[in-house]
Amino acid sequence: MMETQVRRLILLFLPVMLLAQTASGDGLPSWRPDGSSGGVQIERRDVPGSHFDALRLTIVSSASLERLCDAIYPPTFDGKLERGFKRRDLLRETGSERWTYEQISVPVVSDRDYVIHTTRNQAASTGRCEVTFETTTDPSRPPVSGFVRIPVVRGHWDLTPTADGRVLIHYEIFSEPGGGIPAFLAKGSQRSTAVDFMKLILSRASAPPATPPPGT
Repeated sequence: MMETQVRRLILLFLPVMLLAQTASGDGLPSWRPDGSSGGVQIERRDVPGSHFDALRLTIVSSASLERLCDAIYPPTFDGKLERGFKRRDLLRETGSERWTYEQISVPVVSDRDYVIHTTRNQAASTGRCEVTFETTTDPSRPPVSGFVRIPVVRGHWDLTPTADGRVLIHYEIFSEPGGGIPAFLAKGSQRSTAVDFMKLILSRASAPPATPPPGT
């Protein structure tokens, strides 16, 4: 009799327990604090069906919204190799979408590659900036010997001006590195890589504008 009552109580309160675990408002587990690095606030949360976590990085920048948006989605793709990139090829693009093939150097394990589709959903001219990205496939870039194809990378940037004239930056990313790397070994590297990329965007936005060649 007592066992039956306990089971009924568990069934009664189970929906409430599940709701508490998904209190983020988007039906996913809640974000939980994961410290900070160089002024960047870091959060992580579980992703249903995966052993890897999603990361959300937040910082307020004094750079202009336009410079920051252009740092994330440059008006012209230049293929510049920065911080771990070994190759970056433009496959095709439209006014607000870009498909690129990229190779990255990874310490200890095999280097990685992927094809990624990036979309500028809202440009700085709208008063905010939103950029989304997700891996995809392209027949022109099949898997390459010596590289592990990353199966999943997805996320977005959300930039919003603040009342004091600065810009609030949210950078969210989820990735599965492939190659059979255990999640507990990859989490630290994924965290540091996300922070490094956030800092790269900030450095791009604060760099002096490029001087055009003479005669242009």
